[in-house]
Amino acid sequence: MTTQKFINKVTMEFGRRLFGEQIRREPATLKEQYRKFQYYQTTHYKLGLMEHDRLWGEQPAVKEAMRRLRISEPELWDERSFRISRAINFDIKKMYLPKDEWLQFENDVPYLEPFLAEIEREQAEEEHWKKVLG
Repeated sequence: MTTQKFINKVTMEFGRRLFGEQIRREPATLKEQYRKFQYYQTTHYKLGLMEHDRLWGEQPAVKEAMRRLRISEPELWDERSFRISRAINFDIKKMYLPKDEWLQFENDVPYLEPFLAEIEREQAEEEHWKKVLG
């Protein structure tokens, strides 16, 4: 078993638990096809990074989502940390992973999405109660 397959095991299980067996289907609409095209125009997948690995804590919602991820899914947090440190190491050396270990669009799990949606709902509810209570 390669390192990449081992590292993505927990992330893929988490994605299946959230989104079902097929995390990302083949792009059907023009918008989805463009997203896939845009995904492959970046180099983060060549370094083994997922899209949400590139999110950093500048925004309060992302910072809170990462805090919740670290508490509720520690294995997923460890995988994320490993992917980031490996990507930094490869980037410093001006190298990419071997082609068979590149992350595919279909396997890129938006693992922060449930946390971000929950935070967005909480913020909307807080705004609602601020308006009601004046």
